[in-house]
Parts: sequence; C-alpha cells; structure tokens
Amino acid sequence: MVAGVSLPLLLAVSLAGVPSTQDRTASGPDVPPHGILLIAGDDSAQPYVREIYEGFRDVLGTATTPTVLFREFFDIVRFGDRPAYAAEFRAWLQQKYRDRRIDVLVTTLPQAMDLLVPPGEGPWSHAPVVYGSLIQVAPDIALHHPDASSVVLEDHFPQFLQLVTAAVPGTRRIAVIRGASVAERARDTPYLATIERQGLAVQDFGGLSMDTILQRVAELRSDTVPILMGFQVDATGRTFQADQAMKLIAAAATRPVFSINPADMGSGAAGGMLFGTRLLGEELAKAALARLEGDGPRRTTIRAHTHASAVFDARQLERWGIAEKRLPAGSTVLYREPSLWRDYRKTVIAALAIGSTQTLLIAGILVQRRHRARVQAALTSSYAQLRDLTGRLITAQEEERARIARNLHDDLGQRVASLSIALSGAKRMASGEPPRPELVTELVSIQQATTSLSGELRDLSHDLHPGILEHVGLIEALRSRCDELAHTSGANCRLDVSDSWRDVPDSIALCLYRVAQEALRNIERHAGAHNVVVSLDQRDGTALMQVVDDGQGFAAGQKKRGLGLLSLHERVSLLGGDFRVKSLAGAGTTLAVTLPIGVSHAA
Repeated sequence: MVAGVSLPLLLAVSLAGVPSTQDRTASGPDVPPHGILLIAGDDSAQPYVREIYEGFRDVLGTATTPTVLFREFFDIVRFGDRPAYAAEFRAWLQQKYRDRRIDVLVTTLPQAMDLLVPPGEGPWSHAPVVYGSLIQVAPDIALHHPDASSVVLEDHFPQFLQLVTAAVPGTRRIAVIRGASVAERARDTPYLATIERQGLAVQDFGGLSMDTILQRVAELRSDTVPILMGFQVDATGRTFQADQAMKLIAAAATRPVFSINPADMGSGAAGGMLFGTRLLGEELAKAALARLEGDGPRRTTIRAHTHASAVFDARQLERWGIAEKRLPAGSTVLYREPSLWRDYRKTVIAALAIGSTQTLLIAGILVQRRHRARVQAALTSSYAQLRDLTGRLITAQEEERARIARNLHDDLGQRVASLSIALSGAKRMASGEPPRPELVTELVSIQQATTSLSGELRDLSHDLHPGILEHVGLIEALRSRCDELAHTSGANCRLDVSDSWRDVPDSIALCLYRVAQEALRNIERHAGAHNVVVSLDQRDGTALMQVVDDGQGFAAGQKKRGLGLLSLHERVSLLGGDFRVKSLAGAGTTLAVTLPIGVSHAA
C-alpha cells in the first residue's frame, strides 16, 4: 500500500474532469458514448494511483462499448474532517457535469456513495454504482446500496505481519507509524486490532508530529519493529508526499522499518508487500462495462494470495543483518549488487582455468631463473623445454580461445537468436485475443534481456578470438581496436602506419595484435589518457610497434608488472623479440615491441 491509501482503499485518479482522448472509444455520430465518472480519494501524483488508472484505462481501451471517462477525487484525507466538504463537493460535481451524460459512477471510497448519490436524489440517482475496497465492506454500505457492484481486494495485512516476524525473529511489538488526520487515523485503526490478534503488542505512533516520531523510532526496543502506514499529515499539519516520510524515518530508526506502501521500496524500507492496484483498476473497469451492458450487480473478491507478493530491499537486508533464507518462499529481492560469480559463473571458471595455467607457468619460469647461477647447465636444457611448453600452451590457448569463440558465436549465439525469435512470436500470440498485456510486457522484457545476452556473447567471442585479424589483416584489426577504445573511453586513439610497412607472417601479426589489445585495455582501465597513438614500422627485417599514451603513467618501481604484461613478454620472447615499457608519473607510458620478421615460431 502507498502513502495515503485508505481502508477502504482510496482510488486516486487525475484531478482533471475533462475526458482524455485515450479514454474514448470510437462511436458513430448518432450513438453518443456512455459516460463513466471515476471518483477517488487521493492525489494522482501517488504512484499507486497511476497503476489503478492504467489498469482501468487498458480495459476500456479494449472494450467495444463507446465510453468517455471523467476523473475526479474526493480528498478525504485533507478535507474529510470538514462536515460541509461532502455537500460542497457534491454540489460542485453536479454543477460541473450538469451538461454531461453520466451512466456509471465508480469509486473505491464506499463512504462517498452516500455523500455523492443519496438514494433517490440528484441527477445521477439512476446511475449504477461500482465501488472497490481493500477489506470487506461494512454491512450498512451494502444495505443502502443493494444494487451496487463491488470489487474487494482481500486484506493482506495478516500475511504482511507474518512476513515481518519471519524476517525479524524475536519480534514481540509493532510500532505503528500513521498519520494524524481524522481520515488516516480512522482508516488505520483496524490494523491495530489485527496486530493484537496476531499476538503482538502495539506501540501506536498515531497523532504525533514528525519530529516526535523521529525521536521515538531512534529509541525503539530490540524486540520492536516499526511499520509505516500510509502517512500524509502529521499533528502539526505538515504534509508528506510519496516516500518523503519513509526517507526521514528510515534514516532515524534503530530497527529495520517495514511499510505497507510499495512506493517506499528503495527509500529505506526493509520490506513490504506489493498488492494488486493495477488488477483493482482492471476489475473495476470490467464491472463498469458490465453495468453498461445491462448486467445486474455482482460481487468480486480478489484473494490476497492472488494479488499480494512479498518484496525486500537487498541493501536494507544487509544493513540490518537479515539473512535471505529467512524470507518467505517466492519473495522478490530488489537492488542486489551485481555478482560476477552469480551472473557469469561459466566465464569466470574458464578465465580462472586459463589464468591459473598462466600463473603456474610464469611462477615456474621465475623459480627457474632464480637458480640459474648454480644450475646453469641443467637450466639450459630445462629452460629450452619450458620455452617449448610455453609456446605449446600459448598455441593451445589460442586454439582453445578460437574453439570457445566459435561455440559462443555458432552454437550459443544461434540458440540465443532462435530464443529471441521465439519470444517475438510468443509476444505476437500474447497480443492476440484475448489480449494479455501483462504477458506481453514480460515477454518484451525477456526478449530485451535475450538481445542483450546475444550482444555480450558476440563481444566475448570476438575478444577471445580475433576473427577480424584473419579476415581483414593486422592493420584493420588494430584500427578497429583503436575505434573501440575511442568509443568506450572517449580518448582520441589513432593508428599510424609507416610507408615501409609490409604484411608480416601470421604468428607475428597475432603477437602484435595481442600486445596492442592488452595495452589498450590497460590504458582504458588505468591510464586516464586523452590521446593514444599505435604505430607500426619495419626496419632492417624487423617489425616495430609502439603504443604511446599521455595518461597518468607511473614512476620507476612504483608499479609492478602484472601477469598480463609478463604473459606478453613471454609471447614476444618466444618469437625472439624485445618487449619494453617506459613510464613516468604524470608523463604517460610507452610500450615498444620489436620482432624479427624471419622468425616463424608459433604464437
């Protein structure tokens, strides 16, 4: 429930009574459309109000009955304590719509029916009434309006209390935070009785100023959990919109705060229950259309397990040490931090396997070098074997990358694309008759996620294996990397190729590409550079490549070589080349590679 939602629920809609073109169904010139007057008790700025109206509007939009929807609201929270307000409001409405045809009255404030349409009185005494409520309607309402249709959202507050006690074991007392207006206090009183029926003590914070409430929630006992009801007006007359009250209370509270207002999720509430506001609007519209078709009154009850669902804020759960295993089955947890392991488990495992192999290999090389002086003769043979193993591993790594890339692109990529096509077909079927807008929305969301996943698989495939290197050559592959850096980081990155440059063997081209790939990745992550230049040249049978940036650089000895640079060093060494990095703090970094073109070792 949201701030200002009443018991019975106050259906809030737009203040303007002028019909929107979206609320019209085309009708012939000789058939005037039916008029529906929708009367609510809250401001259209409330988030839940938009959902109710959207549900109502969507059903009208699919109906064949020509209708015009007029929207008003009976502001019971701010003016309901004035005895004359009801009469003034009724007179104002009748004057405003004196020249309009009103065939059905719709409201979710049952008390307003007696105020607006006393039996047998007024210009709308003939109009059937449809009303909604969050709890069972008082018997006198049904007695005075036996011909009215009703839509009741079954009270989900008992389930909400079970949710609170499950999430926070040891709860013995509920601090009820509620507004001070006459309407709010009358609306929330039944909640207090429900809490006591659940065997919990009540600490009532109703009828207080916000400053007093903030002082009290800062001094709550360890067995007390505060619950924020719909809160619009405090004892000083100060008004609060949407989630303003929740933000203040959550910041001051020493215990996790729960709310019956879905709009408070994300503003400090640890948890709450979403209920069927859109569903309520849809059912009210269906009932109104049925009355227009001449059907008699009907009673519709939407069960709590159908329309209510538990929702929690992961950030607040962490703040208060509430384990997710305590939450009721089927709960939704919002605002989770992204998890590399949870979201990319297979990729992480593959990367760890490759990284572990490289780490073990480099560690072995470093150990062998440390003993070179004492075991020079044995090391010469071992080092030769190790270099051969390194070459084989790098070759195997490239082959494995190519295989994984092909699988990602040809197998998984095609399967994801097929899934996206299937979702598109399902979306078209869901848009048919009868329409299922909630299913279409869900399918669109899944299709968008599938399209994003397809793009990520394609990018990962290209990163693992540079197919562009095979198809268009080294120069275009490097130019593509430069363009990618410029796009992702905003740096000015260009490729300079000397006139003396000629095509090089595939092993040389692959080595240069991998070096440039790692260098540009490091520049994007760490350098903060504005300008980057990648240059290619050939002199005296050697290929030369430099990657220069004007980033922050680092002083000598300040930054140790990472595994990426060590791996590149070994790759270049296997081809008999030279790999160097020069940098000064604040003066950028230069990475230089020199490779003999005649060497044909595998890379």
